[in-house]
Amino acid sequence: HMADQGTDSEEREKTFMFASREGRYLKYLNRALEMIDNKTYGKCSDCEQFIQKKRLELVTTARLCISCKLKEEQRRLNK
Repeated sequence: HMADQGTDSEEREKTFMFASREGRYLKYLNRALEMIDNKTYGKCSDCEQFIQKKRLELVTTARLCISCKLKEEQRRLNK
């Protein structure tokens, strides 16, 4: 039935989206672990200032401080 096919297709799309998101998170997590090993974890990779502790508590894989993250988002939006 067509409705069942649509449901199956939607479920496949959701499964792909979740797998893709998990893959990206794993990449970010591995990068954070490398930064810990290199003793650079907690420092912004753009301005080299320390990232606020609260941000690291909320986004443990953060590589940018809030200011640099906002600048990155603005550049992305202006493309």
